[in-house]
Amino acid sequence: MESKNDEDSDKAKLFQSVSELYDTYKEDEYMNQKLQLYICNQLPTIFQNMKAEKMKRQIRMEEMTSEQDTFIQYFLANNQYFYAANTNNFFLYDGLHYQLYSEDDILYHVLSSISKDKQLVSWKHKTKINVMKRIKENNLLSSIPDSSTIQDVLESLTKNLFHNRELVKYFLCILGDNLLKKENHLIHFIHVHAKNFLRNLNNISNLVVGLNLSQTFKHKHYEHDFNNFRIVQIENDVHFESNWNQILKAQAIDILCVSCYYSNRFSNSDNYALQHLNNSHVVKNIFAIKNTTPETLLKTFISSYIDKKSTETESCSPISWKNMQYLWKLYLDEQQIPSVIFMNQLKTMICENLSEYYDTTQDVFTNIYSHKLPIIENFLQFWENSIVLDEDESDFEIEELLTLLKRWNQLQNKHFSVSDKQLLDFITFYYPTIEIENDKYLCGIKCSLWDKQYDIHMAIENMRLENIARKENNNSLIINISVYEAYLYYCKFTSNTLLKLVASKSYFEKYIYDHYGIYLSENNFFKNEWFS
Repeated sequence: MESKNDEDSDKAKLFQSVSELYDTYKEDEYMNQKLQLYICNQLPTIFQNMKAEKMKRQIRMEEMTSEQDTFIQYFLANNQYFYAANTNNFFLYDGLHYQLYSEDDILYHVLSSISKDKQLVSWKHKTKINVMKRIKENNLLSSIPDSSTIQDVLESLTKNLFHNRELVKYFLCILGDNLLKKENHLIHFIHVHAKNFLRNLNNISNLVVGLNLSQTFKHKHYEHDFNNFRIVQIENDVHFESNWNQILKAQAIDILCVSCYYSNRFSNSDNYALQHLNNSHVVKNIFAIKNTTPETLLKTFISSYIDKKSTETESCSPISWKNMQYLWKLYLDEQQIPSVIFMNQLKTMICENLSEYYDTTQDVFTNIYSHKLPIIENFLQFWENSIVLDEDESDFEIEELLTLLKRWNQLQNKHFSVSDKQLLDFITFYYPTIEIENDKYLCGIKCSLWDKQYDIHMAIENMRLENIARKENNNSLIINISVYEAYLYYCKFTSNTLLKLVASKSYFEKYIYDHYGIYLSENNFFKNEWFS
């Protein structure tokens, strides 16, 4: 508002201007009359009209602004668009899934919607700019997903990767903390089997929002502060890409948004675990390393896994350092905690705690035993007595090895039951050079209890001789036998053998192609000349 002095000054200037005009034309009767006409008659009307036009424009501006605000509010309420500034990506949320959306498609949608509002057509460009400005203020990671989206993410991850929903929520909180750069001092141990899953999810995160989400996850212990150490339990099947590939294709952005929502809702992952997670067993495992020391861990291991003989007359096989290492590994696996003690330190600590039982010359522990060892030693005896390295062999199935181990135990009058997971664990620890494909096939070994290739060879030769005999009885007979029919013959043939074991169809076909390929037609039938 102008001050009194400014107002008086403006008034004086107006009077002076009029006075100067009058003095200039006071001797000119024509100009004097014009001056009086303009100032006294026309000028008041002009100013009245100017003020009226200004009022009209102001009212119109207020009406248009109100109409624009209403349009933008309605448009954004019915079309949930979001933005990621780091990547300049736009997103559309349909109430169930978030998806990348083209800026051009959004602009087309905005402009076509404005065109339907006749009042805003003249403000089309201005309204479009304001809508896009508002959309860019909608940060994707600040959005609040609907319950259907949250439940869909929880169900997918629980079904395929985690044991229960509490573990999924904890995992999502960690992802959200990492995306929002909270609690970066923490270390979240997760099994190395999850490495590929996390890498792929992190790659998607970088592409769509330009942020890392895996920086606090570690797969090994590197002398981290125990106080900052947390454990994230995930199913071992996570190393099968088929268990999560489709989830990432369909729900990766959903996972990012739900993660940030949980991180904000529960403040951070630690607060969720301590204040909102009701499963005490899960909470105990998460903070298992934080709430312990290497010495406490080792003492618990010894008390749980090592039994000391009560009298000198009792005898037992010495425990080798290799077997002691495996017992330690088994203990950590069963407790679902990582190895937080380096091997040299571990050996020193165990030898100190069991010094009276440790034989330094032979590197074994005597006069102690473990109830976990008999099944391990039984497997090692089976392997040493029955398994032979053979570079020409491949695709020896774990299930086949389990069957042979069971048969071997029966012959030895032993009663041990081993799962496929245990068998894989034994092999990877004690025979790490053995190549294993997809946790199912062993390469480069064969078993003396069962010569798979010899059985196939005998079956095929027997089939050939039978058909030669048939052909000799009927000279005009044309013999057509496919590889599949040969496999059926082999299955029937092996049913009369002592072991009654049958190789898989894929193994059989590979053997046939390798050894009888020259006798096969393009349609995988044995050529008639083979029977001559």
